[in-house]
Amino acid sequence: MSKKTTSKTTTTTTRTVSSGTSSKTASSLRFSRNSIIKGTLAVLALTTALSYSFVKDAVTDLGLLLAPIQPLNTAGCVAVPGLEACEDVHIHHESGLAFTACGNSELRKSWFPPLAKLNASADPLAFQDKFVIYNLESGTYKSVEIKDLPAGTDRAFHGIDLFEKSPSELVIFLINHRRGGSVIEVLEYKVGDDFVTHKETVKHELILTPNDIVALGPRSFYVSNDHMYAKGVMREIELNLRRAWANVIYHSPEETFVAFPGVASANGMTATPDRSTVYLSACHGGGMHVLKPHADHTLEQEEYIKLDFFVDNPFYDVDTGSVFLAGHVQPLLFTSAMNYPGKTIIGPSKIVKITKKAEAIALSSASRSSYKVETVLVDDGHQISTATTAALDRQRNVMLVGTCAGVKGLHRCPIPEGF
Repeated sequence: MSKKTTSKTTTTTTRTVSSGTSSKTASSLRFSRNSIIKGTLAVLALTTALSYSFVKDAVTDLGLLLAPIQPLNTAGCVAVPGLEACEDVHIHHESGLAFTACGNSELRKSWFPPLAKLNASADPLAFQDKFVIYNLESGTYKSVEIKDLPAGTDRAFHGIDLFEKSPSELVIFLINHRRGGSVIEVLEYKVGDDFVTHKETVKHELILTPNDIVALGPRSFYVSNDHMYAKGVMREIELNLRRAWANVIYHSPEETFVAFPGVASANGMTATPDRSTVYLSACHGGGMHVLKPHADHTLEQEEYIKLDFFVDNPFYDVDTGSVFLAGHVQPLLFTSAMNYPGKTIIGPSKIVKITKKAEAIALSSASRSSYKVETVLVDDGHQISTATTAALDRQRNVMLVGTCAGVKGLHRCPIPEGF
């Protein structure tokens, strides 16, 4: 009897609970289904928005839908004979000297870490770049000796910047992609010498994929890392998904740290003479970060300027306060040619001038951008190929255009009228 009662009680209790649960479960299921549907729609909407932004940026800065490119303001541009692949150029205006480093256009296809070209068994000439001083007055140049650089040291040069110790004494920071790891070579130069002197090599685990430099002192600088990963699967993911994993590093003899993270392929850098503003180009998404340094040397973004091409090195024009930015209009033409030995590298190029607007104009602008962007020069790559920088000297009416992988590595142009 007791057993049956227990059984009935248990059964009754079970049914009562089951009935209540059934009602609650039906309600929960409806709620869950609604939540799932809403969540799915939200994810789809976000994915669509992100995909649209991703595709739009990619199509724009890769120049995938451009009409045939018409050269603009290239008349008067002349290639400096004997120089190839002069990626970065800096001018010391007082002396009328320009400093650059040049390599071999064809051998960039074998060894150039910024483009993941990592054949360490390449022709030895790939590791024998020249350090060049170009005289703006005479139009002549010298490939100068780097004294005290140990014999046999790889020389695969990239970004440059200058620090002026005095009007006649310069410290030169030079990125060198050695096979054993990329480093910063610190050089010194006295105006009038026909050599530079190697003083030290800066190597640090945070300086992994250096691209360009802003000198801050005789041994301190900012340096951009163009990728978080130098090679491998993660490099491919970072590159193809256009991840904002690159950064800017601050280095001094006392400390080295990440000064500005979260950049989509950090590239060239420049700064105002007083270093109160730093300009950083970001290849993916085609834009330039305007950064403010703090007392602790961290960098804070003031503005991001959206552009419509694959940007490279910026140059600060001390006479106008504008930034001249060079880059690649259809970079896939350039990068695809880098995969084929012997194939001519055609890299359509563009240079723009970026000027801060007057405050009233900036506030009334539909885009709310504080900067005006003007096209200075365009080429389809047959005259000026793979342009990476435009350095101006207004006193001598010269604009030097450097290239990443051009057989004609350095071009001397007149400054286009109106710019």
